[in-house]
Amino acid sequence: MKATRADDLGETIVQCPAGTFSGYRDDGVIHFLGIRYAGSERFGAPVPYRYPDGIHEMISPCPLAVQKSSGAGMRMPGADTGRLPQEESCQYLSVTVPEGSRENLPVMVWVHGGSFESGGCDLISYDRRPLAAECNVIVAGIGYRLGVLGFLKDRSGRLCNNGLLDIIEGLRWIRENISSFGGDPDNITLFGESAGGEAVRCILLSEGTGDLYKRAIIQSAPVGVMSGRRPMEEKMLEELNRMPADADIGEVMRVQAAISSHVTERGPQKHMIFGPNFGVFPLPEEDGITDRMRRAAPDHDIIIGTTEREAALFIGLRKRIVALDRCFLTRWIIEAAIRKITGSLFTKPCEDFAKQYAACGGTAYVYRFIWMKDYDYIGACHTSDVQLLFGAKGLSGADISMGKTESETLEEGRPVRRMWAEFARSGKVAETEIEGILRIGRIGD
Repeated sequence: MKATRADDLGETIVQCPAGTFSGYRDDGVIHFLGIRYAGSERFGAPVPYRYPDGIHEMISPCPLAVQKSSGAGMRMPGADTGRLPQEESCQYLSVTVPEGSRENLPVMVWVHGGSFESGGCDLISYDRRPLAAECNVIVAGIGYRLGVLGFLKDRSGRLCNNGLLDIIEGLRWIRENISSFGGDPDNITLFGESAGGEAVRCILLSEGTGDLYKRAIIQSAPVGVMSGRRPMEEKMLEELNRMPADADIGEVMRVQAAISSHVTERGPQKHMIFGPNFGVFPLPEEDGITDRMRRAAPDHDIIIGTTEREAALFIGLRKRIVALDRCFLTRWIIEAAIRKITGSLFTKPCEDFAKQYAACGGTAYVYRFIWMKDYDYIGACHTSDVQLLFGAKGLSGADISMGKTESETLEEGRPVRRMWAEFARSGKVAETEIEGILRIGRIGD
């Protein structure tokens, strides 16, 4: 099928190789929601999907991967998953384009977080409209399989990376079809936070992905929990392989919960038990990361960084620890713990990755996010940067909003959105600081 630009058919209709889609207008942008890019059998690799002839209305958000509701609830942006349906074969994506004349626009592809166990690309706190409308970029989001269905076994009972393969297949779809939406397929920037940031990092290190993106932004990736995982993964796989392959989905989730509760790992890996498996296609063995990086780094610029107090979010799940942090006499103890955990699991591993990436011939910018760092126990915590990128829909009154209204957070995030979009457009970061929000610098400068 010949690709046809949206302007040729009317702005809310796009004809592309994957099918013909209609979207809807929303205050300066057009959304195309819930486009299936692939399908899969249980534990199978994703298979590309093509729509039949006709115009397909794309106005419903992507279904979520099968998951249980996050215990973090509305304390964490992107954790409110109760409003959307779930599907086992959840390979859907959504695209948001700025309204009006557009041609060869930069494309930014969001990979959601959620510890590789929860989340989705169309949750209300991931509102792509501000970034697309303000910065004249196309913003897409990709859904992918999670938990035991995405990151534990294949149909032969061996370790797999099906969730990562889903994301890569979604990127292939975007590469093949985005020009019909007005995007430049040669200027695609990946960005993701937390588990999404780690997924982006893994795509950089994956075999055969180099032509699917140009740049990457890695936010709060828990790099410090991603090495030395094989013994834990093998034990989990052994337990999952006892389950019948055709078990109903309720039984799958019960087995996943049992596996999670049986993990005896004492190292940092226990903090995120599901995730991409190194040494399993398309990822190299851990001792092959540097070789893979040498191939990727010269052609793909990156921004990588963390918040000042990543671990502060997780103490919010324990009321007694919050009380200690609010007490003048004991606050220093809790703050020392926050600094230690943040440094060992997030900041130092991310900075080390950036230095290694630069040594391999890449351009790497490192940032530190400091927004509201002195606000109660939760300032500058894990996921707080997500609000400034997407706004804070649905977060008013939650601790994570830090006393801000949605409109206030949206306004304060403008310079962050501009910086991220300019990097996507040109690969350049002109500023060294956004006052009160973040500091950033290039490795080697």
